[in-house]
Amino acid sequence: MMANIAATLSGVFTKPRALALLQYTTVRFRRKPRWLGTAKSKLFRVPERKKQIEEEIEELKRLHNNYRTQMKAVRNFLRDEVEAYKLVSRAGLVLQTPEEEEAEWQEALRRNEEWNRQTAAKREERLAAERSARKEYILERLLLKEQREMDKKEQIEAKVRIEKEQSKTFITRDNIDKAIELALVQPTSYNFALDREGNLHPSTDSSAKEKGQEH
Repeated sequence: MMANIAATLSGVFTKPRALALLQYTTVRFRRKPRWLGTAKSKLFRVPERKKQIEEEIEELKRLHNNYRTQMKAVRNFLRDEVEAYKLVSRAGLVLQTPEEEEAEWQEALRRNEEWNRQTAAKREERLAAERSARKEYILERLLLKEQREMDKKEQIEAKVRIEKEQSKTFITRDNIDKAIELALVQPTSYNFALDREGNLHPSTDSSAKEKGQEH
């Protein structure tokens, strides 16, 4: 179906125009939107009120009266229940003497203090466990840090020792003449080969040395 529509539109519009029209969907309202307001032809029209049948009016009245009677009975029942509960509660309070009220109050205070002591003991136990765990964690971190510093110090000292050993072969102002004489007496040839096993095979040709001495 879409292919037929595209073929039809291709004869009227260009290809981009036809594709753009196919991408839109038209929305048609079954009724007029509310934001348009009342039409001018219906602005002052008064709708006619439909008349009900007498039997229907009587039936609606009967149903409404039954509903009101039942709801009133439910409200009265609930009201009586609440009043009875209040009377029982007040009777229980009235029957208590001042000594009993004081004893009940003291018992409530005692229970509250007991609960507070239990809560405080649990809180102290929990805080002590947290402090101990925190102390162990900090100690472990300090030990790890100290170990890292020691390892780092050992690595630095090893590098310093290696540099000191290598510094013995460095050429300085004091031994530069000796190094030059040694280089002239013992020339170094880099004309060598390596096999697949990594073995070094120096060259036995003396012409390379002669050419080096001539240059």
